[in-house]
Amino acid sequence: MALNTAEVIMFSSSFKQQTSQWQQAFAQRQAAGPLQKLFAWLMLGVFLVVGAGLLLFMLLLSWIVIPIMLFRHRAKVKAWQQQRQQHATDHAQTSAQRDPAVIEGEVLDKKQD
Repeated sequence: MALNTAEVIMFSSSFKQQTSQWQQAFAQRQAAGPLQKLFAWLMLGVFLVVGAGLLLFMLLLSWIVIPIMLFRHRAKVKAWQQQRQQHATDHAQTSAQRDPAVIEGEVLDKKQD
């Protein structure tokens, strides 16, 4: 898509007009009084302090919560292992009460001749 010279000139002048508007707006912001600059710096400082405080709070919270979660997880694993061991001993007792001449097992591969 080719642009003719009239479109290029119009686009160029529109771009120059937009650029000059941005430059004027930037110059107005730079001309802000010392009170506005002080207020902006104070707000930035407040946000930085609040952010650092939240970060520190989350760090301390994780140091408190992670050991508690690990303790609870280990307790659950220990209870699960005890339950599994109890189940294994119950199974061994019931299989010992059966006829000792019977051997329980499972056929994995049967060759047919």
